Amino acid sequence: MIRKTAFITGGSGGIGGACALKFAQMGYNIATTYLTGSTKELQSQCENLGVEFESYKMDQRDINLVKQTFDKVFARFDYVDCVVCNAGIADKEMLFSDVPQENIDNLLNTNLRGTIVCNQEAFRKFLKQKHGSIVNISSIFGINGGPCETVYSATKGGIIALTKALAVEGAPYNIRVNCVAPGYVDTKMTAHFTDEEKAHAVAMTPLARIGEGADVAQAVFFLASPSASFVTGEVLTVSGGVLRF
Repeated sequence: MIRKTAFITGGSGGIGGACALKFAQMGYNIATTYLTGSTKELQSQCENLGVEFESYKMDQRDINLVKQTFDKVFARFDYVDCVVCNAGIADKEMLFSDVPQENIDNLLNTNLRGTIVCNQEAFRKFLKQKHGSIVNISSIFGINGGPCETVYSATKGGIIALTKALAVEGAPYNIRVNCVAPGYVDTKMTAHFTDEEKAHAVAMTPLARIGEGADVAQAVFFLASPSASFVTGEVLTVSGGVLRF
């Protein structure tokens, strides 16, 4: 029996690492990327579960590097069943009129353009095998928008539009495309929150806590798994109820 493989971008982050660990726990081999940080501890955790693990340094702003990495992953593993496009960045909060052009370009090129390129490469590979699942990571800000997070919100909203369009295009080829939109989650991106900001996030969340990477990973695995075989083009919020209105 051929073991399935999950390819997860941004494995050195909180959500990406949690996703990799969840898939490994379910018996998947793991391929992941990183740009900063390390995946050594994650590798040890996954290999202790009896699965294969490979990581690749990849800056998804570099189109050629993205293509090369996808080629390596699909050549290395027998059966890549799903691609989780998780890698992304956030910027410090500031009034939209004060955002430097350099910051705008970096957010657009990393979060939106980079995710588009990763989706395109995954789609090309899945077309050949006539099967596959893509799960994109957006944000609740991509749905309702976040004040002083305007450009970030725009990139995450674009990922939702990408998901919905590609889901329709991929359906005739048995390729499913879905999206998870996390709320306030304890990751490197929220590590800079002050105690006051953390208290505000908790107060905004009906379940009265900050989410964990594992909360998001559960949703990602469901969408990628056969349990969601009739689900495509959907946006699943994992926000503790923030988007209740």
